Amino acid sequence: MSVTPQERETLYQHAEANVNRFNLKCIAVMILLALFAEAFTELGAFSPERQIVHLSMGASILIFILPILVVFFRDRSLKNGETVMEREWFKYFLVTCAYLGIGVLCMTLTYHVAILQALPPVLAAQYRSKKGLLGWTLAATALLVPVSVFGGFLLGVPDRNLLKIPADIADTLSLAERAALATPQRIWELALHHALPRFMCLIAITALAFGITRRNAKMLAEQAELNEKIREEMEKKNNLQSRVIDALATLIETRDVSTGEHVIRTKQYVGMIARAMQQDEQYKDVLSDREIEIIESAAALHDVGKIAVSDVILLKPGKLTNEEFEEMKKHSAKGGVVIRNIFSTFEDDTVFLKTAEDIAVSHHEKWNGKGYPAGLQGEEIPLSARIMAVADVFDALVSVRVYKASMTPEAALDLIESESGTHFDPSIIRIVAGIRQELIDAAKTPIAG
Repeated sequence: MSVTPQERETLYQHAEANVNRFNLKCIAVMILLALFAEAFTELGAFSPERQIVHLSMGASILIFILPILVVFFRDRSLKNGETVMEREWFKYFLVTCAYLGIGVLCMTLTYHVAILQALPPVLAAQYRSKKGLLGWTLAATALLVPVSVFGGFLLGVPDRNLLKIPADIADTLSLAERAALATPQRIWELALHHALPRFMCLIAITALAFGITRRNAKMLAEQAELNEKIREEMEKKNNLQSRVIDALATLIETRDVSTGEHVIRTKQYVGMIARAMQQDEQYKDVLSDREIEIIESAAALHDVGKIAVSDVILLKPGKLTNEEFEEMKKHSAKGGVVIRNIFSTFEDDTVFLKTAEDIAVSHHEKWNGKGYPAGLQGEEIPLSARIMAVADVFDALVSVRVYKASMTPEAALDLIESESGTHFDPSIIRIVAGIRQELIDAAKTPIAG
């Protein structure tokens, strides 16, 4: 099934929410930077009047903290786990706060933090590339540059490159005296030699950042397309695998009708038992939904080895002799060979191959080690085969055979429970007892078709 446009949009929303969270952390770092600047001011590291620095740092902290407050208070008013992080407008609000706060920092601390001017466009470039966002980023960057240059000229830490006078003299200048230095010639020089180079540098950074974003978005799109193709191929292989399973089950049924019906019923019982086990504390981390699907599908092949058993034995209308029974017992090992020969071509589904082989070979093993073909004991027997053993015996007991009458489902389950710890895994029998009535009802329901 392909990803719908709505599902794709939801994925984008979650991705941009993660970007918002990262950018919010960057904003929090800016708050710490402003606090450090306050501390350095008290230590005399910066020459402007302390009142100006305090006001500037306080303003930047207030601006930086706004998106954090919005998230905190707005998320508390939303329901069903919604978050403002996934709203389209929030990314514009967050990056705007980054531009404003860093503008204040750069205006006051000038060359000390000039590199921070590159941060807002980098933050903006992390979002999904859109023309509107790019245009808005360029406009905000164009505003940030003159604010930092001309604001620093009037209010910031004395920078002889800006004021063209020694720093010790600049320290003594008032705001009016600084403004008096802003002659048309000096403003032109500031624009040409300071604002323009910074603007061009930031434009290059913005173009690079957005270029990387667009490249990553293209790579992600190509990866999604590739994943879609892989999933389609997997579905084709799974469908082919299912058809092979159905074909083998049908082949078994053409040789022995009772065995064919047995395949359908045991597959149903296996699914019921495995899903009940999944709800149990002992098995909840052992049996995933996918593993149950594999076990249920592989259960249809548990008697596939009977296609290699002689019709004389398979269709004999009576009890088998010891020699005939020994020959019949070989069907489990032969089933493993058949499965390995056929399904080993499905190289990407080794889990199914292993499960199907385990079930075919080991579903006649017993908990006490007296089963066949290998005499495995206890948990040496694969879990899938232990589940299959219960389902196999249950259906055999409740079914009519030419050599025996059927049992009631109630009597069959009583007998199975009596063999807990000898024939069957006690833990599985405990769980079977919990779904006793469901199994009885299923056994009494005729097979459709």
